[in-house]
Order: sequence, then structure tokens, then C-alpha cells
Amino acid sequence: MKNLDLTVKLGGLTLRNPIVIGGSPLAGTARHIMDCVDAGVGAVVTKTANPVVHLQRYPRPLYKLVDYRKNPQDPYAVPESYTWMHREHNSVYPPEAFAKIIAQASGYARERGVPIIGNFTARGVEEWVRIAELYASSGADALELNFCCPFPPEGVARSEEDTRIGIFYTMNPDRAAEVVRAIKRVVGVPVFVKVSPDGSAFVRVARAMQEAGANGITMFANNKLLRIDVEEGKPILYGPTAATHPGMMADSLRWVAEVARAVDLPIMGGRGANTWRDVVEFLMAGATAVQLVQAVMLRGLGHVREVLDGLQRFMERRQYAGVAEIQGKALKHIYSNLDLIDKVKPLYAAFNLRQCTGCRRCVEACWYDAIKFYRKAVPVQENCAGCSLCSQVCPAGVITMRERENDLEHFRAMASAHRDLAPADITWDA
Repeated sequence: MKNLDLTVKLGGLTLRNPIVIGGSPLAGTARHIMDCVDAGVGAVVTKTANPVVHLQRYPRPLYKLVDYRKNPQDPYAVPESYTWMHREHNSVYPPEAFAKIIAQASGYARERGVPIIGNFTARGVEEWVRIAELYASSGADALELNFCCPFPPEGVARSEEDTRIGIFYTMNPDRAAEVVRAIKRVVGVPVFVKVSPDGSAFVRVARAMQEAGANGITMFANNKLLRIDVEEGKPILYGPTAATHPGMMADSLRWVAEVARAVDLPIMGGRGANTWRDVVEFLMAGATAVQLVQAVMLRGLGHVREVLDGLQRFMERRQYAGVAEIQGKALKHIYSNLDLIDKVKPLYAAFNLRQCTGCRRCVEACWYDAIKFYRKAVPVQENCAGCSLCSQVCPAGVITMRERENDLEHFRAMASAHRDLAPADITWDA
């Protein structure tokens, strides 16, 4: 492969590539952290540690793969669609002990140019500051403040104080800003904040974090989802639980893009990401780096190299010299509904009747009465709303979308079923 520049600048850190291992069992011990470094990632986020004893032990780690179709002929095959559900605990090691784990792995990682980002959560400001100083002094190159896990307000909190941890800070961005400001006063390493997708107003949260001095933001942890075993009539994993699946990437991308356009903060995306293509989508949506967890847990650390190889092949094929040329590329093409009026022309469907197989697939998918069937599908252009669904379901690929000459033709098509009820400015005069 060509000498491609995979490096990225992440809030004061220089990463050899944009792939980051997210906080998880993948980085829960010194040996695992070093194994992640050897796998070729750009940075490693450690497993979340917290100071609450019962939250170090519960919930017990338990996983469930839903709609996960296995292939006996290929034991390592992972389906494109599945739901990863889990009841995952924070580290069993309290922050004081986990700081020693970071110390054991930091020299190894630093020699190989891979930053360790210490992830933890806490309750009051003093506790946050104490752990931040401890992690920084133990060799963490940056901190990731976990403002999403655990979920004690709905879980196993045993006191009012213990509810002010994890997700509490996404729900209360003013309190989160206090924590960031206090930590930034005492540590010299970059500080990232990880927000929960079960919160809201992410642009407001991101702006508050930027104003407080955060060096970056991570979007997101897993959502709390519910699936039902219909044969047993019981919830999978006993009720709503943390979960993700590839389809959730669309929601992650939406928020990454909105935050990227609103604040000047590097973003680590990742929820729903599995493949090199997913990584490219996150980068183009405005992410600086992409965290991987469940994809690597299922496929093994060798998957990191597969993702990097795929990324490099893509860059060669599309003639990108460096990752910096990919980052944010799609943002300028994200249109509002108002933009669509001025920048996007209406469409209509055109058919290659010679190659039409007469399967009727397009007819069943058209809800604008714009296709008639006479042994083959015949378009009715004056009725076509230009939705393009027919072109996407056609198995023979004989339908293409073309631009209309003017908006009036489009509005006539939209109102063609009830001409007598059409607005006065939509006319059928020549």
C-alpha cells in the first residue's frame, strides 16, 4: 500500500490512526491494554472504574446476542445485523487499584506511541478531582470522564449520593461542567467527556463541555433497549438493558454531525460501528476518531487490522493521502429542509423496458399510481412523485432517476390523483 497518513490530532493527542478501543473488558487489565496496543490501535480507553463498592460488583457481566445467525461452515463469520445486549459491570477494581493497572501498562504503550485514556466515573466534584489526579500521575495520557455509565438512578443505587454518578451528568450538564472545570484546574492532560445516548440536547451538552474547557467529547455509550423472547414470553436479559446494534449507527452519525457543526471539539464516535466502512462514515460525519468495542469483542483483536486494511484500501482507491482529507467531508453536503428547496431538483423515474423482467416489484412499491403493468412495468411520468423507491427495489436495475425541468411538473404529479382538490397555483394549463 502507499505511504498513507493515518494520523489524527485528538484534543492534544497525536494518534497513529483513528481507531480507538473504547472503555470495556478489552482494556480491563494491564495485559489486555498492552494487547490492544499490539493490535495496532491509535489509542486505548480503559475500562470504567468507579468508587462505589456495590457498583464495582453489580450488575454481573452477562451478554446476549439477539438475531445473531451463525454459520457452521464459517465459525468466525459475524452477521451484518444483530443486537448486542449486555449487563456489564464497571471494573471490579476501584480507581485506586485501577490506577496501578494504568501504571503497569503506560510505559509499554508510551514506547509504542499509543496513548492510554483513563476512563472513570465518580460522584461529587472532590471525588472526580481526586481520581483525575491519581490517573494522571499514574501515567494516563488523557482522561475520559464517564458521564453515562453506570445507570444507578434506575438501577442499584443504595443512597441518594450514589445516584449522582454516570448518566446523572449527561442529564445535568451544568453539574458536568463544574466537574470538567475543576479537573482542568489540576491536571495537565487532555480531558474528554463521554455522554449517554439516553440523554437529550446533545448540542447544548457539547457547548457546555467546550465552555468548561473539555478537550473532546465521546458519542456515545450504549442505549437502554428492550427485546422479548416471544417463545418464553419473557424479556431478554430480564428487562431493559444496555445494548447496541449496527442499525444504531445512523442515530450516532446524526448527532456526531450536529455536534461537529455546532462546536469546535474533536469527537470520538462509535456506537454501532463495526467495519472500515463504518469508520469512514463516522470520519466524514465529523468524528476525529472512532471507538470500537463489540465488533472487536466478537471478532477478536485481529479485527483491528482488518479495519485498518480496509480503511487504507479505501483511501488508495479514492486517492486520499491522509485521514485529515476524509474528516468532516460530508458536513457541507448536509442539507436542511429549506436547503432542499433551493439545491435539490425534483426527480422522475425512467425505465429501460427492454430489460424489464416483468416481476411487478416496482408496481407493488409505488404508492403514487405512477406505474402501470402490461406484461412489463410502464412508467406514468405525469404521476411520478420522484420518491425513487421503485429504482431501489428493482432487482433488474432497469429504473433510473432523472431530474425534472421545473417544480410545476413535480407538483402536478403530487396532486394528479385529485386534480379538483389541488391548490389553486397548481394548474394543468399548457
